[in-house]
Amino acid sequence: MRRVALLLVCGALWLFLAALPSLADGGPHMSATNSGASTLTSDSCAGCHRAHTAQGELLLRAPSEEALCLTCHGAAGTGSAVDVESGIQYNLAVGGPDVRGSTVLGALRAGGFVEARIDTANPARLAYLSGSSVRLLAKVPVRGSGQPVTSAHLDLDGAAGVVASGTAWGNISGTPGASFSSTANPGGTMELTCASCHNPHGNGQYRILNPIPGTGAGGTFVAASTPAIVTDAPLPSPGDTRNYTVLQVRGTQGTDSTYLLYASQVAAANLAGSFNGIAGDYSSTGGDYFHRRVPWNTSTGVNDAPNGQPATGTFGGIARVSFNAEINAWCSQCHSRYLAITGTPFETDSGDAIFKYRHSNTSNKPCTTCHVAHGSNAQMPGTYSSSVTYPGGAAAPAGDSRLLKINNRGTCQACHDPTGTVTAGTYYGPTPTPGVP
Repeated sequence: MRRVALLLVCGALWLFLAALPSLADGGPHMSATNSGASTLTSDSCAGCHRAHTAQGELLLRAPSEEALCLTCHGAAGTGSAVDVESGIQYNLAVGGPDVRGSTVLGALRAGGFVEARIDTANPARLAYLSGSSVRLLAKVPVRGSGQPVTSAHLDLDGAAGVVASGTAWGNISGTPGASFSSTANPGGTMELTCASCHNPHGNGQYRILNPIPGTGAGGTFVAASTPAIVTDAPLPSPGDTRNYTVLQVRGTQGTDSTYLLYASQVAAANLAGSFNGIAGDYSSTGGDYFHRRVPWNTSTGVNDAPNGQPATGTFGGIARVSFNAEINAWCSQCHSRYLAITGTPFETDSGDAIFKYRHSNTSNKPCTTCHVAHGSNAQMPGTYSSSVTYPGGAAAPAGDSRLLKINNRGTCQACHDPTGTVTAGTYYGPTPTPGVP
């Protein structure tokens, strides 16, 4: 079925596929293969299309776009290690590079469209001293089992609490991040499908994201005019896949370390309980949903240059910036009024009647720090959190979690202490601890 956009953050991992393991620009989604640049005898076309017996538009071999995607990426799919319905990634079957295995490597960083494994009720926070200031590091662990989502970009099965709003909130014509004129319009209506965000044929971008997301049919959505490049990392070796889970090497306090990029590395870490000599919990329930530096940002150097890519220069003819800045720009292709203007956003009137003051969106606080792109299972039972209206004042579904990663609006306290009373070394969270943030 076709559904419409829900809220913040367009983004992430829904891949359009054939009966092969398809991960970003790989599997049947190889741009060089499907463009004919590397071969004119491509086998991948038959994975998704039928010339005379198609069951769906665009000559799809399934009745709908979503149905085709789920043949590989659904809970019952077999052709991809990534299950976007359940929000988990599997290993590949032994001896079967094109077959999903039975072992769960971990939970997807983007959550899931039907279920997610974000341990939203058990966040942890550690206060540490940075110079003369007390700063906070937060961690959101992984649940051992899935939980129904309370918000999602696509409502695939009529999940309770997930209602398609029909609005890409914060959408308006203009340059993302600019000071827009006052307007009573809170956003643009649009239809959203998986191909709105992803290029099913491959394009060399991170998670085959469309530089300009599609608008679907009808509505008042205003499409972006300038492409937003999100740089991809190198492909894994043949027989391997990328790692899209929150499982990653635990860095030391206040720093980051090398990240797990490929499924084979995750499997090895799960087996050994350590990676690169760093001990830790690398089970399928290990990991940190709140980690800001994902998927492969560096701990030093120029503004978190993606792995395998230069920190400066150009990519696809566009000047290189950090992954965090790139993903912010990409989300703003739809939610253009959410990206903060320069200066101090919470003290600067943007000139926008609805999005008047905005949380800062700097390079170390991308949209994906607070939000997931597929769906979240966060609970919002609080008096104030359960009834937050949509921009402009329209009523929202009770308990809508806005794709956030922590129950109620606890996301705020993961980073902020407005009381100024928390001292360095103070830990708040589950006991035993889920690991130092």
